[in-house]
Amino acid sequence: MRLLNNYFLKSTLFIFFLFAAIFLLYSVSLLSFGFLKSFILAGFITYFNFALGFFSIKLTLEKSAKIFLIAVLGGMVLRLFLMLIMVFISLKFLDIRADVFIFVILFFYIVYLIIEIFYLFMIKGSN
Repeated sequence: MRLLNNYFLKSTLFIFFLFAAIFLLYSVSLLSFGFLKSFILAGFITYFNFALGFFSIKLTLEKSAKIFLIAVLGGMVLRLFLMLIMVFISLKFLDIRADVFIFVILFFYIVYLIIEIFYLFMIKGSN
């Protein structure tokens, strides 16, 4: 159970170190500012999506199965719609590299989805 309590923190620290590595590459002039800006924006959008999903799982764990499924699956639809709006606004109105932005969105979305699935399996295994 202790692992479950620190799961979000550990996931966040992993992503923070990934961001620090990208910033380090930028600081030694291996990456351009456009790449860094696109990476950070895409990372924050997907992290916001992940945090909303993680806390919706955490808040509804002790509820009935029906409420849990409505919150998780319904929340997933709302989060995807919100993320679509943020991606569209970012691509339309901000001066970012679209190729980097879309790739990082895809990469982090898959990583965060895997983290959420592992979290759900760990919850199931601890019960």
